[in-house]
Amino acid sequence: MTITAPAPTPVFQGLPKVFWLLFSGQLVNRFGGVVLPFLVFYLTGRGYAAAQIAAVISAYGLGGLGGQPLGGYLADRFGRRVTLIGGLLATAACLILIAAAGSLAWLMTAAVAMGLAGDVYRPAASALVAETTPPQLRAKAFGLMHWAVNVGTAAAGAVAGLLLAHGFWLLVILDVTTSVAFAVIVAVGIPRGHDKAAARPARNGYAIAARDRVLLAALAFLLLGLILYAQASYALPLALAADGLPASLYGLLITVNGAIVVIFQPLFISWLSRLPRLPVLGVSMTVVGLGLALTGMASQPWHYVVTVVLWSIGEIGMAGFEAALIADLTPDGAHGTYQALYGWTTAIARFAGPAVGAVLFQAGMLWWACAATGVLCAVFACTLMPAVARRGRTGG
Repeated sequence: MTITAPAPTPVFQGLPKVFWLLFSGQLVNRFGGVVLPFLVFYLTGRGYAAAQIAAVISAYGLGGLGGQPLGGYLADRFGRRVTLIGGLLATAACLILIAAAGSLAWLMTAAVAMGLAGDVYRPAASALVAETTPPQLRAKAFGLMHWAVNVGTAAAGAVAGLLLAHGFWLLVILDVTTSVAFAVIVAVGIPRGHDKAAARPARNGYAIAARDRVLLAALAFLLLGLILYAQASYALPLALAADGLPASLYGLLITVNGAIVVIFQPLFISWLSRLPRLPVLGVSMTVVGLGLALTGMASQPWHYVVTVVLWSIGEIGMAGFEAALIADLTPDGAHGTYQALYGWTTAIARFAGPAVGAVLFQAGMLWWACAATGVLCAVFACTLMPAVARRGRTGG
């Protein structure tokens, strides 16, 4: 069966109280997410060499690969609320450890711990959104969470540079404070009933997922689209450098992307959330692929602006629908682990994206590959639609 979409509601109406608490906490938390973006500047100022700084950043990425799976297990085993609070408080502690570390070994240890702790709360938050939001509103809910991340990040960038001029510890204090504030919002606002563990058969969510062929196919589909989208961050700077354009242009393009998402996502999300998940994802990934493919034809700054506008529209269509698709496929009680697998897929894409992009760029095939991958994603989405519909949990 399929779920019939209800009459459209304004974008900021119809969602439960728990969602708005998580939305507020995410907005606050992202506003304080200033330590990691400026960590390279801090380490450079302390006299660390480029190779040492790269080792610290890699240590953080290594820890991050385990954060989502751990968070998913904890969320389903011990409850969403307690995992959220514990993960956020652990993140705050690790931020202090990074700032207080006096040697490279301690910095790398703290970075691994930060990567691990920093993602623990995410599956629990996503599980709460999935469980407390009606299925037909999940895409809107997850899309608004993505919007909160972009708004908070934009605001953080506006103040972080000013704070850094007065000392790195000010960034740490802001980041720690906002993490603790998110934990307080959860502790005070979300009922204790969400601390309940999943039923025993659902606690082993990863074993269930390993036998779920539809889920695995959906994750492969999302991984393909996420690696494609990753080229906006990793291959676009290569193209600008090849055309002899300044790095400042890349900063402008990223600003354009953020502005488009912040301004237009709330306008589009109510309409898009009424449509079936897979067609929206397939079309959006195709738009991203074509937008990136046109980068290969760009040579002037305004050409690049046009391409960014195009793939940013595709990003709006991807945001929210990915997590909503996974939520629709999740058996009761396993939302933590299933959302963790989606989060792990995004982490893999962040690692694989640069390598794939670099190889294809050097071979002169990247932009053609982006176009082909976008079309392939649309075909993949069509192929998945019957199996997802049989699960009886599609959004359209």
